[in-house]
Amino acid sequence: MARRNETGASISSARSPRCARSLHAVLAALVVAAAWLVSGCAIDPMVRLNEDIESEDIQVRREAVLRLANLDDQRAVMALNEVFEDDPQLRDVAAVALVKKGREQVTERKPDPIIDGIAALANNVHLSEIVRARAAWILGEIGDREAIPALKTAAGAKLASGAVAELVRAQATQALEKLGYKETGRPFEIPMGTLADQEMTTLIEPEAIEPEADAEAEAA
Repeated sequence: MARRNETGASISSARSPRCARSLHAVLAALVVAAAWLVSGCAIDPMVRLNEDIESEDIQVRREAVLRLANLDDQRAVMALNEVFEDDPQLRDVAAVALVKKGREQVTERKPDPIIDGIAALANNVHLSEIVRARAAWILGEIGDREAIPALKTAAGAKLASGAVAELVRAQATQALEKLGYKETGRPFEIPMGTLADQEMTTLIEPEAIEPEADAEAEAA
């Protein structure tokens, strides 16, 4: 039986259903939070990073790329690919981050998902030539000879118009030299033994990809 106060009203009736529901919601949230802490789980960082790479603030996007480069998560590769394709301002630093991922995530799975994905970009005639050329550069810098077939294709690349894709061909040829496919070798721009399993504290800018002097002279 409910106790009554001096006015005769039931004390239990003074508690509204809304208050009871609110208290229940708070307790439920505390239980969930405690469960996450006990299990060692934390908030998924990819949720915030996927938002940050879409920010209008380039500094926010740069910080997101750096965190993605160091994040041990397969989904980070997909996010970096998105930056590489869609963000001209950060394309080159995202390319270096993808080299890091390619060197770290060595797998017996064939085709290698990272190399296969970058190779598809290098040989996609519907993408801009600079994106394709930088993709060929990534394949060479990763240093895995599995990329040779794709680079051989890229070494004869053409644009969607049918014109010769000079930048793509040049980068693909240089990449093949790095992988030891050509008689003339070429050193890696980013020395092998760096990047992999090392935390990046700052974003690395690779050398710019520019038309070779011979190509410019012919165009003139």
